[in-house]
Amino acid sequence: MGILQAVALTAAESEAEDSGIGPGLYGFLVLVFLIVALVVLYRSMRKQIRRVDFDPEGATDSERMRGHQEPPER
Repeated sequence: MGILQAVALTAAESEAEDSGIGPGLYGFLVLVFLIVALVVLYRSMRKQIRRVDFDPEGATDSERMRGHQEPPER
């Protein structure tokens, strides 16, 4: 019961110290900016993911690199 009493006491203290000051306009603008940035980053990521060349054969990285190397000159 000690934990519940501590939580209740903390809640009562925070109500007594409430000065009525909130985040205001700047907090709202920061939130809107973060949401817009998240949407832009998400759309950019989707575009990049669509460009990924998926190999249905399941070749490993080393097998793919061997296919892109030029043969040594003799």
